[in-house]
Amino acid sequence: MTKDYTARLENLLKRRHDDNLNKAILTESFSNPDISKSVKYVLEAMSEIDPKYTQNTYLAADGIKTNLTNGLKEKGLTVEYRYQGSVETNTHIKIHSDIDLLVFTEKFATIEPPLVNIFPYEGDALIDLKNLRQDCYSILNSIYRQVNNSNAKCIEVYPTNPKRQVDVVICNWLNTLEAKNYNSEIYRGVRVYDKDKNDRTKDFPFLHIAKIKEKDKSVNLGLRKLTRLLKTLKADAELDGYAINLSSFEIISLVYAMSSEALFKLPNRQLLLLEEGSKHLNKLIIDSNYRQNLLSPNGKEVIFGNSESKLVEIKKLKLEIDELIQDTTEELNTKLKTFSEPIIYS
Repeated sequence: MTKDYTARLENLLKRRHDDNLNKAILTESFSNPDISKSVKYVLEAMSEIDPKYTQNTYLAADGIKTNLTNGLKEKGLTVEYRYQGSVETNTHIKIHSDIDLLVFTEKFATIEPPLVNIFPYEGDALIDLKNLRQDCYSILNSIYRQVNNSNAKCIEVYPTNPKRQVDVVICNWLNTLEAKNYNSEIYRGVRVYDKDKNDRTKDFPFLHIAKIKEKDKSVNLGLRKLTRLLKTLKADAELDGYAINLSSFEIISLVYAMSSEALFKLPNRQLLLLEEGSKHLNKLIIDSNYRQNLLSPNGKEVIFGNSESKLVEIKKLKLEIDELIQDTTEELNTKLKTFSEPIIYS
């Protein structure tokens, strides 16, 4: 046994602990003594967070929306809101998960070529976004006890009822030819304001979310299950004294790149996702051309490029999953079982 699964299960329980009820919110099978610790760790990590806690995350963000709308209205400003982040793809691993609340100015939108801006905006976009961020911070700081304005791309707000972290992101819409042709918002982009650089970065979060949901549905939810597991391994690597410096975006992107055949597993054969994940991480390690050209789910960004430091982090993640495979195999062998045999966990 290479890992201490008592400690790992304790970590998992902490991420799923309801302070009000003073207990962890887990699947029924977690209490089954016939399921070994390493197998329980894998299958519980793959399981989704109880939907009522996810709903509370949205509830916390909705409260911030209401306060911002009222406060900005007094200043003669109107905005639009959208969400992004792991909650939107159901790949979060904590019951008190954070969420990104995008706040869009309604003063202007950016037009991406080949579209032509017939009526150019005559104001200063950066000044407007800077002022909107300052207004949002002022409003939120007057209402909530904990508000952190030091992050370059968001205002971190910590409402207490329900207890969450909501990252308020100031931005404007980016209108694209795809959005016009398909008449669909998922193809619209976002220009996120960076207060430290006084500049904007481009992103396509809604296409990212849509692509992940579409593929996940086609692979019997295998994409989100493996993503949750890899994020859990990343979180628990600190028990061994080191960090895996891969973002949630990078992890879900590398899982998305896997074949549908690899990700599609029957509900009672989810352990097979471990070996598929290891195979794909190995491909990323040994095939530099594949790794360097891997694109995000929305097809707009190169994920790793030629970064040698990211290669090191991928190797760390592969070591974690390989040791988990070794440990689960050993525990299954003691019960005369294999990965391919069905295990009911719900």
